[in-house]
Amino acid sequence: MFELFASHFSPDDRLLTTAYTNWLYVLNPFGRALMVKVTDGDRWIGFMAMVPAELKSRFGRRRAYYAVNALVHPKHQGKNIFGRMIAAARDRTVAEDAALLGHPNQIAVKTWQRARAHFHEALRPSLALPAFGRRGLCATEVNSIEDLKRAGAFLDEITAQSESWRLAVTAEYLDWRYLRHPSSNYRIQLLDLGGAPMGVQMTKRVRPGLHLLIDQFVQADQVLAATRQLPWLTLCFLPESVTLECAGAVWPLPWKKRIPFFLTYGVEASDAKSFARMGLSASDF
Repeated sequence: MFELFASHFSPDDRLLTTAYTNWLYVLNPFGRALMVKVTDGDRWIGFMAMVPAELKSRFGRRRAYYAVNALVHPKHQGKNIFGRMIAAARDRTVAEDAALLGHPNQIAVKTWQRARAHFHEALRPSLALPAFGRRGLCATEVNSIEDLKRAGAFLDEITAQSESWRLAVTAEYLDWRYLRHPSSNYRIQLLDLGGAPMGVQMTKRVRPGLHLLIDQFVQADQVLAATRQLPWLTLCFLPESVTLECAGAVWPLPWKKRIPFFLTYGVEASDAKSFARMGLSASDF
């Protein structure tokens, strides 16, 4: 695998480190990753990881996989190897009655479309508008799994009541995903309202003074209040429908950039609204 990755990345890239490999593929609380590979003799010429997750809503639970770190050796491109890997991944998810999701880059989108992946609303950029002097709502920074356990039961309630499918987050998952990431630093805000946990939201500093919202877990009627507690100059990539719902808490930016999003479950396309609040967790590994 490292030999294949070295054909695309510099020697100091995190994809070529044991720490990152073990973290992403082995230590995930939802289980070990599956790996789709194509070989030529004893050499790997194609690779795609399927990182397991659990989705949850008021409709129940669902097994899912993030499709990440897909690549083909430069000498073997143009042979539909990527398409064959997608087909293998689809076969596995259908056999498990699981969903397959991801945020493909512009180069990969057409291949996913040819494979009939179910694309939903693309994510568009907006800027979070912070609140001034709001009383009762408190946002504190999380530094340990013990802090996260305070909101454990509340997070379970949020996802269990959600109209949209969300990650079935736990304190252990958030600890692995954000606090123990081997190369990225995230900011987790624990939100309290009147002394009671209201939810959590995660951001990542992408450059000095600029943050990116990765995901947010709060009750539907508290989304606007939570969004206003994000750090100053926080970019939010949300579907157009969610951006409209958050009017007053986010300001749509006049940028052309969009992030494609697919979530394929079964043969028939699913209702786009059911997956509108999946966040950026599927791409920011």
